[in-house]
Amino acid sequence: MQIIGKKIIYYSEIDSTNDEAKRLIGKGIGEGTVIIADSQTRGRGKPGNRWYSPAGVGVYLSAIVKPFRNPKDLSSITLLGAKAALAAIEKVSGLVGKIKLPNDVIIHGKKVGGVLVERLSSGHLIVGVGININNENGSFPKEVGDAATSLRVESGKSLSIEKFVNILISELDREYLEYLKKV
Repeated sequence: MQIIGKKIIYYSEIDSTNDEAKRLIGKGIGEGTVIIADSQTRGRGKPGNRWYSPAGVGVYLSAIVKPFRNPKDLSSITLLGAKAALAAIEKVSGLVGKIKLPNDVIIHGKKVGGVLVERLSSGHLIVGVGININNENGSFPKEVGDAATSLRVESGKSLSIEKFVNILISELDREYLEYLKKV
């Protein structure tokens, strides 16, 4: 039984996939919907942090879930998002990453991605995932340049964003189904 990814909505450019997920929830869209953008103009990470989201080099995705119990458990949902990202990274690039709590995905000591989970009063949770896939060395803004990396920089090869997205959605779904068995 698939939950995450049963409906996928794609945008070439959007302000933020998490913000679009909020708008769509307000219009009645349900659990399992995934919003993907090729670029974001106002992507964000931890409160107050911007997520650099240029076109054609990264994955910017938000999945809508609505756990039937304990919808306030953001840390477990954040962790499942990070675990899904690590699994996708390893399957696509062969790289092994780590989770830096609460929400960073790290490879070789540098940040390659992050997970931002937001809770709505409706009980819905939005699991936002951003992963730097094909960014070139030196292409990051100065404020994150020394701390950021991409799968391309770390693996030395260009990778398929489409393949990564498909595997990430599958891993998010698998992790979420495992989570639901435990709550």
